Amino acid sequence: MPITEEVDLSKLLADGQINAISVDTNIFDEKGLQLNGSVLLALSRMESLHFDFLLSGTVAREIRRHLERSATDALRSAMKAVGIALGAFDTKSPTRDTLIEQISGGQTAIEAAEVRFNDYLGATNCEVLDDAALVETATIFNAYFAGDAPFGTGAKKNEFPDALALFALEQAAAQRGKGMIIVSKDGDWRAYCEKSERLHLVPDIERAISLINDPPVLLRGALRVWMNDGDGRADLRGYLASLVERLEFSVEATASSGEMEAHAWAGELREIDWPDPSEIDIIDLEPSGEGGMDVTLSLPLHLVVRVPVELEFSVWDSVDRESVGMGGRTMEMDEEVDLRANAQIRIHDLGGDAEEFVIFDCELDTTYVEIEMGEVDVFEPEDYDRN
Repeated sequence: MPITEEVDLSKLLADGQINAISVDTNIFDEKGLQLNGSVLLALSRMESLHFDFLLSGTVAREIRRHLERSATDALRSAMKAVGIALGAFDTKSPTRDTLIEQISGGQTAIEAAEVRFNDYLGATNCEVLDDAALVETATIFNAYFAGDAPFGTGAKKNEFPDALALFALEQAAAQRGKGMIIVSKDGDWRAYCEKSERLHLVPDIERAISLINDPPVLLRGALRVWMNDGDGRADLRGYLASLVERLEFSVEATASSGEMEAHAWAGELREIDWPDPSEIDIIDLEPSGEGGMDVTLSLPLHLVVRVPVELEFSVWDSVDRESVGMGGRTMEMDEEVDLRANAQIRIHDLGGDAEEFVIFDCELDTTYVEIEMGEVDVFEPEDYDRN
């Protein structure tokens, strides 16, 4: 069957025909494996909504492996950076091993990944399926030889993990007698869900959680007014400007001749393309003290950020065997950045005369942006004009 439209998903959710959600590995990767981030941790509220959070055992193993690889890379980078810093300052104590011990808490990458993931499973009350127990081998091989989704005409062996995960989720949904929301951006998962009557694909986790939350009409209306006619945009802009300054920018560029080093400094928020209210997702809501309500909004944003980039040029002197500086300059780049902001808002007296919205936290779903400058001329136009 075709991918279920949102209006139909809302009806199925309201009728109790869908009562579980599962998430593919690529969504965890998209969120930078930030298991304690507001989006991934919002799944912890599913239990209070009488909704189940399930993971395929295959997906769970992939997430563990990605967490381990991330921890390994981070530890390797830390060891290199600490070693360089200690050498630059000729520091004898503390040693690199001592500092790395403090950073890692004495854990190996495998141990750190296991602890993080197990803590996340506990915090979100997630059930990990036993894929092998749910799926018969013949089911997978029949689909393989028939070329059925998720298998295709290409390198079919690469789809075996996807097939095991999807067949397990299908069987789990059949045993429960209810539908399941599947969050994935994988084309093979989409192809499988298009023919499934039980698995309903939603590409974005924010939208999936918002559909499940089904926020009251009064709340959605109040948020729309606050964002469009109230102080919402001005209040959010202040938070966003501060967060943009903390983004890390890297530069990919080459000099038109010789060599070049490029370093990006802190960015300055210049413009915000605000989303339509229908694109804003409510990913968490719960009562706060004194009759208030805490709401977490996820907003897709298009930003223009001005980033100063310092350039240093040099050439290699093959006679003296040394690098000769050719000067440098600073360029200001207006970089367009697409990201999501997740804002936590406390609402007082919703719908009343003293209605008030107060932002108490905000985060971006990324900490790193890459700037592509391409080829950069060593000299500026005025350097060529001697008249």
